[in-house]
Amino acid sequence: MMGTVDGAPFTGAECPPEISNAAEGVVPCTRTVDVSVVVANYNNGVYLSEFFESCLRSTVAPREWIFVDDGSTDDSVDIARRHLSQLTNLRIVTLPSNCGFAIALNEGVRLARGEFIARVDPDDILLPQRLQLQYNVLAAHLADVVGCNAIYYQSDLKTDIGHTNFPVSHKAIVECFKRGELGLLHATVMAKASLFLKYKYVQTNVPAEDYDIFARMTKSGARFMNLRIPGIRYRVHRLSVSNHIRYSTIAKTYMLRDKIFGTRTSPARVWLYFTYIWSYRRGRFARNIISRSLYFAIAAVARPGKVVARLRSILGLA
Repeated sequence: MMGTVDGAPFTGAECPPEISNAAEGVVPCTRTVDVSVVVANYNNGVYLSEFFESCLRSTVAPREWIFVDDGSTDDSVDIARRHLSQLTNLRIVTLPSNCGFAIALNEGVRLARGEFIARVDPDDILLPQRLQLQYNVLAAHLADVVGCNAIYYQSDLKTDIGHTNFPVSHKAIVECFKRGELGLLHATVMAKASLFLKYKYVQTNVPAEDYDIFARMTKSGARFMNLRIPGIRYRVHRLSVSNHIRYSTIAKTYMLRDKIFGTRTSPARVWLYFTYIWSYRRGRFARNIISRSLYFAIAAVARPGKVVARLRSILGLA
């Protein structure tokens, strides 16, 4: 199937988009940075108004916000269009069917015109200084890929329930990927656009597409960094990945690790890590102390060292 985007032939995804561009202009900030923010959306309409409002509070304006709707069946596109008058550099791309998360992201990357690309998820809340601080790191050539931490936000209770604690240094981040673990949070990443164009997302690797693309970038020699500060409120709700991690996702991640780094992972290791991460996440998001304690106990049996380190971080003892 062929189509056009901005008057040019469309060949960048498996299904052609329809695109609408706002009038020339920028969001109401005093400084614009050469960043394209790529957002892939599917049926997140209930969260979009809060998401776009958080974008308006950014301390810098990106060159463009690219909102790729992946065939939503709710009112996502209508909500996005209602924000065109405020986010005047918002570009809305609509795929004609649900093509897939990685395909939607690759289409956003293909259309991006910025020197750097930032990833944000539409069910999260962007914190004001995130884009500015990450842009400063990349513009100063201190890294090629920069992430940050996140505040866990319980959507139903409308309250913060904790935070992530990703490693800061390039060496520690690379070691995470070599172990088959994420060294940064996908929804917090800003990187050189050239890297996203070279190391494209792979739809068949979803939902481990983030491990795959960034592990390949680390293997290529790209320089990584995480900021200690939180850059988003990471929404935890009944449909979020954090609440529904599956064994197949962990198995796929370790399969990708073995393929990229030439390692061999035993089935027992896969099961132990799945038991740990599933129990730990359930414990973090449990609403009562009994359930929380039970989940943490199971996680501790599977990976005692990891649980102790995480709890020390939560308590500020790390």
